[in-house]
Amino acid sequence: MAGRYRTSKEKNRSRFYILLSIVFVVVMIKWGVPFFVNFIAGKGAVRQSQDKDIIPPQTPVLSALPEATNSSYLTVEGYTEAGASLDLLINDSISLTAKATEDGSFSIAGSLSSGSNRVYVRATDEAGNASTSEVKLVTFDDKPIELTIISPKDGSEYFGKNSQVVDISGEVSKPDSQVIVNNSFVVVEKDGKFVHRYQLSGGNNEIKILASDRAGNTAEKTIKILYTP
Repeated sequence: MAGRYRTSKEKNRSRFYILLSIVFVVVMIKWGVPFFVNFIAGKGAVRQSQDKDIIPPQTPVLSALPEATNSSYLTVEGYTEAGASLDLLINDSISLTAKATEDGSFSIAGSLSSGSNRVYVRATDEAGNASTSEVKLVTFDDKPIELTIISPKDGSEYFGKNSQVVDISGEVSKPDSQVIVNNSFVVVEKDGKFVHRYQLSGGNNEIKILASDRAGNTAEKTIKILYTP
């Protein structure tokens, strides 16, 4: 009896293991294989995300800008990546948006504020990567120059050889101005005053004094002197 019972028990155990194996295979086919496939696909998705464009566009290169200007309207030119979206920033605020041409060049304009302005361009590609140009400082100054001629007075007359050379003296309201007297450059002192020695010719002498600042503002005066040798 004991032998038959042991044989029957072993057969039942074998059937149980077989049934368990079948259930395992079914579970693997139904849920395991799809999970494995999705896992592999997930890795592929991660790899694709890693292949996303993360390289910023070419840093915008700006053409030379004036250090100062008397116009509030500033045109900024340069080049960057072709087709990139562009933001012109003045004092860290977007002044204008545009797009680079097929060869990467661009020309955009914005308005300056009085005084010193921070000017730069930001380029953004289709993937959202951005790069920024070097910051340029541009001063907007439209204040006119006041030019005063102290001596000689317009219409003055000089006689004799000892009076042939005269000192033309004056003053400008902007000490950093450049002064030219009949095509000759004159030294302007820190207080805005200047003196230029000028040799008269016999007869009527027309003397033109021109003052200009770095922003392009100008002032001009003309005096006439009669000289008799």
